[in-house]
Amino acid sequence: MGLNKKDRRISIWIGVVIGITLSSMLFRYAIKDKNERASMRKGSYQSGVTAISGLPCPPVPEILTEAIPQGIVIHYEANQSVSEFENSNLTDCWVVESSGAIRSERLFILAEIKQDKEIAFFRASELYVTAEDGVDESTLSAQLPKNEFRILGQNSRTSEFILQIKEISPKAILKHLKELPLKFSNVKKVRLYPWYSTN
Repeated sequence: MGLNKKDRRISIWIGVVIGITLSSMLFRYAIKDKNERASMRKGSYQSGVTAISGLPCPPVPEILTEAIPQGIVIHYEANQSVSEFENSNLTDCWVVESSGAIRSERLFILAEIKQDKEIAFFRASELYVTAEDGVDESTLSAQLPKNEFRILGQNSRTSEFILQIKEISPKAILKHLKELPLKFSNVKKVRLYPWYSTN
């Protein structure tokens, strides 16, 4: 015996309500599961390990999470200052990938947090290079190994060359700061490329 028109309409509405409820529950579960997995992937602020090597790192300081809210910890180095290596200051160094809406907005940031909780930010994948007098971009580029370095351009205000580096761990950045002027005759001076948080 078939349903009359009114009962059919009620049955359809009950089915629609059940379907919407179930799909809403499944969607919420999927989002919750995705967020939990993302929070525990290597390098996330909650994971306690670095993304590249999977080495343990301490909880990310609040001062850093405020400046780079959705970052990925690439490297961590305790008691190692890159910016003031001559003074042997005890500093915790974090290399964090900041996340942007598109890939070109993502940057590798070197964050140095001193014992007094003061923080300084630098671009981890670029350095400023002062060349010897009369050395142009092509001459400098020819001297540097292509598999490690690439010149991105020149700062119009300071005339320093912007050098992209392949290895971005705090130890590697420190090594470049110390060794580039010693190994390459066209390099007069190297310094960190400052980065300023927009938050």
